[in-house]
Amino acid sequence: MGLVMAACGTIYTDTSAKPPPPAVVPAPAPVEPQLARIGLVLPSSGRAGEIGKALQEAAELALFDLSARDVEILPADAGASASTAAGAIQNVLSNGAGIVIGPFGATAVKVAGTEARRAGTPMLGFTTDRTAAGRGVYLLGFLPEEQVNAIVAHATDQGMTRFAALIPQGAYGDVVGAAFDVAVSAHGGLVVAAERYRSNMLQPSDNLRALVTPGPDGRMPVDAIFVPEGGAALRQVTATLAAIGFDPRQIRLLGTDQWSGSDLGSDPLTLGGWYAGPPPGRFERFASHFAATYGRRPPRIAAQAYDATVLAVMLARRPGGFATAEQALMSPDGFAGVDGLFRFRADGTPQHGLAILEVTAVGPRTVRPAPESFAGSGF
Repeated sequence: MGLVMAACGTIYTDTSAKPPPPAVVPAPAPVEPQLARIGLVLPSSGRAGEIGKALQEAAELALFDLSARDVEILPADAGASASTAAGAIQNVLSNGAGIVIGPFGATAVKVAGTEARRAGTPMLGFTTDRTAAGRGVYLLGFLPEEQVNAIVAHATDQGMTRFAALIPQGAYGDVVGAAFDVAVSAHGGLVVAAERYRSNMLQPSDNLRALVTPGPDGRMPVDAIFVPEGGAALRQVTATLAAIGFDPRQIRLLGTDQWSGSDLGSDPLTLGGWYAGPPPGRFERFASHFAATYGRRPPRIAAQAYDATVLAVMLARRPGGFATAEQALMSPDGFAGVDGLFRFRADGTPQHGLAILEVTAVGPRTVRPAPESFAGSGF
């Protein structure tokens, strides 16, 4: 027998009996970890379907490489129209996407960007149209303006001061032509002549012949001719220049990243030409990795989808996750990816650390490496 003291006296209790068994409390159900969700709004149908497929595969490859089991991709078909793109982004946002990668093309990015801003969700879009950026919409493409400035800066650093330009008609030509005028003036050069033409239809003319003919003093009228086209359009331009006696040993051809991927080494007129673009070695390693996985070489833009996905996963894993994404995206140090160094301005437009490449018979040769940091790199 034992006793327990109580306020009103002494109460005797029998402690020889066994205490009752404890109540059975069910174990709490396991809590599934909350996955970070990335919306992937890309065309899987329409004319851009093949590009969309490659972009999605690059994104999936990035998740695999990062062992990102803590991240879920929400794919949606942006289709071929603005209304389809708007519906696709509404779909991923309603399903909890904390960030959106895509869509592809200026019109789709502008329309989808409106929906992303309304939801307060950051978006990484694939376009080189700077007017699509701003207020939470960040662009992944290489803007023509930054490429033009990079190649003109390098040319003037090498002592070139007199420039001519052959600019295709159309919206792209308008942008790149204006950027060329600004860059040449900013770097102390002079635009001696500029000719606009319908793409693939440059014709010999007296003005064009005058540009490639030495003057009475034996000096060429210009140091360099800027040709911001690539592929078949570039070959048509060089064929026209060859017909009027252009000598690439006396006048340097300059270009943009449009030259990348073109079979430049087989065209004697482009040998020795310079163009601005991302470091080629990194892309080749990525392309080999992609080809080993999917059995084909990726389009150049696939690297941007890979970089965007790596960036999105990094943002998801930060303290605060996607809620602090916009602050992180404004890092002045930028990010390093397949396409080299990049960062975003406050207006959502990108800056890239570009290399200057020279055309040779065996492929591009780097004559000015891309910067490894933005500090002290003229940015």
